[in-house]
Amino acid sequence: MNNEKNNNSHPANNSPKQDETLQALSKQNLSDFMSQLSLWTQKIRAGELSARIPIPNDSGQDVITELSQDINFVAEMLGSLSSDAELQLQRHTEHMAQKNKSLETLYDVVTSINMTRDIQTLLTHFLHTMTELVGAHAAAVYLEAEKNTCSLIAEIGVDADFNNRHPNLPEDTFTISDNGENDQQTIPVSIIPCPKDISDSCFNGKPLSILVVPLQYRGKMLGVYNLYIDENRFEKKSEYESLFTSIGRHLGIAVEKARLDDEANALNILRERSSFANELHDSLAQTLASIKYQIRVLDETIHQEDEEATWQELERIETSIDEANSELRALIAHFLLPIGEHSLTVSVEQIVERFKQECDGVQVYLQKEWPNTSLPTQIELQVIRIIQEALANARKHSEAKAVRVWMRGDEKGHYTVLIEDDGIGISERQKQNANGEHVGLSVMQDRASRIGGILSIEGEPGEGVQVRLEFDYLPDALQDKQNKQNISQDL
Repeated sequence: MNNEKNNNSHPANNSPKQDETLQALSKQNLSDFMSQLSLWTQKIRAGELSARIPIPNDSGQDVITELSQDINFVAEMLGSLSSDAELQLQRHTEHMAQKNKSLETLYDVVTSINMTRDIQTLLTHFLHTMTELVGAHAAAVYLEAEKNTCSLIAEIGVDADFNNRHPNLPEDTFTISDNGENDQQTIPVSIIPCPKDISDSCFNGKPLSILVVPLQYRGKMLGVYNLYIDENRFEKKSEYESLFTSIGRHLGIAVEKARLDDEANALNILRERSSFANELHDSLAQTLASIKYQIRVLDETIHQEDEEATWQELERIETSIDEANSELRALIAHFLLPIGEHSLTVSVEQIVERFKQECDGVQVYLQKEWPNTSLPTQIELQVIRIIQEALANARKHSEAKAVRVWMRGDEKGHYTVLIEDDGIGISERQKQNANGEHVGLSVMQDRASRIGGILSIEGEPGEGVQVRLEFDYLPDALQDKQNKQNISQDL
C-alpha cells in the first residue's frame, strides 16, 4: 500500500533517490518554495521578465534547488525571446517607417509633377526633399544643357566655387542608341567615394560618399542629383536603390515632358507666326501694294496737270486707306479675341456681329444647336479661328448676299460647324493656286488637323462656298458613361 501511495504522489520518471529526498522535505520548505513560485508567477504575468526564484543553499533541498534553476532557465529563455521579439518589432517598425517615407516621397513626386510646370522649381524642391531624406551634408542637381555637358540648377550646402565643378555621374552611364535598344534599360543609382579635393575644400577633409541619382528617360540620362552623405550611410544596396531609381525615373519623365512642351510651344509659335504672315499677305499686304500702285498713278496724273483725274485718284487712295484700316482692325480683333472669358457660342456671336458691321447689306444667319458643354481651350481656339478665316474669305472674295453659320453638337460628342455663302464660289484658277492667293484655306486645314477634325471646302463657280468642320470630343466622365451604355446594349 505504501508503495502505491508513493507511486501516485510522484511523477513516474522520478528516480528512487529523488523520491526519498522529496519524502525528507519538510512541509515548511515546500511551503516556502510554493510561495516563491507564486510570487515569481505574478511578476512574470506583470511583465517583469527579469524576476528569478531564489536558489536555496541547503543541501537537503536539492530537488527544490534543481526546480528553481530550471524555472530560472525558462525565465531567461522567456526574457531572451521577449528581447528578440522587441528587437524584431523595432526593426520592422523602422522598416515600415522607411517604406512609408519612401511612399510619401514618391507620392510627393507624382503630385508635384502634376502641379508644377516649372522644371527648375520642381528639381529644386526635391533637392531639399532628398537632402532631408538621406541626411546629406550637401547636394546639387544638374540638367543636361548640350550634348555631354551639364548646367547646375540648384545646390545646398556648398560654396560659390562649387558652381564651376562638373557633376559626378554614374559609372555605367549610356545614352539611347539609334535603334532604340536601350529604351527599357535603367541607369543604376550608385554610391561613389567623394573626391579628396571636394572633401578638403568643402567639408574640412571629412570622408564622405556621393549618392548619384540619374534623372533618366528611356535609357537616356537627362540630369543628375549628387548627394554628399556619410561613408556608411547605406550599408545595403536595397536600402536606397529602389526608391531613388523611382524618383529619378519620375523626375526624368517630368524633364522630358517639359522639353517636349517647350518644343511644342515653339512649334505653335512658328505656326501662329506663319498664320499671321498669311493673314497679312492675304489682306493688308495686298491693300498696301494697291495703294503704292495708286500713288504712282497719282504722280503721273499730277504731272499731266489733270485736276479732275487727280481728285479721282486721291479718292481711290483714300478708299484704299480706309480699307487697309478696316483690315488691320479686323486682324487685331482676330488675334486678340479673348478665349476663355466667354463660352464658345458667345465668342462666335461676337464674331458674327462684327462681320455684319463690316459687310453692310449682307444677310448673316447664325444657327446654334450647340450643347452646354465646355470644350478644352485649344479646341475652342481652333474652332473660332476657322470660323474667323472662313468669314474673312467670304467678306474679301465671295461677293455674297447671304452668309450662314451653323453650329451643332450632340450627346455623343460629335460636333459640326458649317460656314456657307451664296457668292461667286471658287474658280479653277483659285483651286490650283491654293498656296498662293488663298493660303488661308490650307491654314484652316492645318487648324482642323490639330484637334483631330476633318475640314472640307466645297465651291463651284457661281454656286457659293461651303466650309464644313467636323470633330469629336467627349470628356472622360461622359466617355465612361457611354462605354457602360454600349456594354449594356451588347449584353
